[in-house]
Amino acid sequence: MYPLCSSDTKTCFKIDPHIHTAEVSQCGFLPAADIVKRYHALGYDGIVITDHLHEDYISSLDCKDDWSACVKRFLYGYENAKTIGEQLGLKVLLGAEIRFLINDSDYLLYGIDEDFLYSAPYLYRHDPKDFFARYGDEVLIIQAHPFRGDNEILIKCIHGVEVFNTNPRHDNRNDKAQTLCNLYPHMHPFYGSDTHRDGDEGRAHMLINETVTDSHEFRDAVLRHNYKGAK
Repeated sequence: MYPLCSSDTKTCFKIDPHIHTAEVSQCGFLPAADIVKRYHALGYDGIVITDHLHEDYISSLDCKDDWSACVKRFLYGYENAKTIGEQLGLKVLLGAEIRFLINDSDYLLYGIDEDFLYSAPYLYRHDPKDFFARYGDEVLIIQAHPFRGDNEILIKCIHGVEVFNTNPRHDNRNDKAQTLCNLYPHMHPFYGSDTHRDGDEGRAHMLINETVTDSHEFRDAVLRHNYKGAK
């Protein structure tokens, strides 16, 4: 399923697709600039900022009734990370971790950009089936840590699952996630550090057999199965 690719192969792009910044994620403790510096020192080629985007977060903002202002605030961590990344030569891509209103499950979104967010007001208020029907051909939807807690798994509403989440403060039951992924050949397995605080960074990554410069290219590489996970 995966191409031959190792971390010492020049054409191999090493990326962590699941990272939260202190600027945006209420559970994040590491500022974006610090995150970028740490991943650069660890030899990564890129990271994806997947800050939390859900009702509780938006409701906490003074601008909660102004979606454009909410998006601008949400992008703060990503933009800070991107600025430092450009200085150091580390690619910083935009993602998001959304939670719909109907349950406590979390979904990682890739293949998005600023224009997408501005044009999809309060996107997490969709029903998951509705969201997939509307955006499933445009964005990559990966269920984060599907067996953490009492998450609901809606197979027809996702493109893949996070089979290896290394956040050390949760029982992620990664073995169950891998078993689930194996049952559905169309599922894309994901590997991420789920970085929030000191010591989380660089515990997992994905190796892509091409360079990716934005979230759209990352999505396309995944859909072509042009990657493998590593831990």
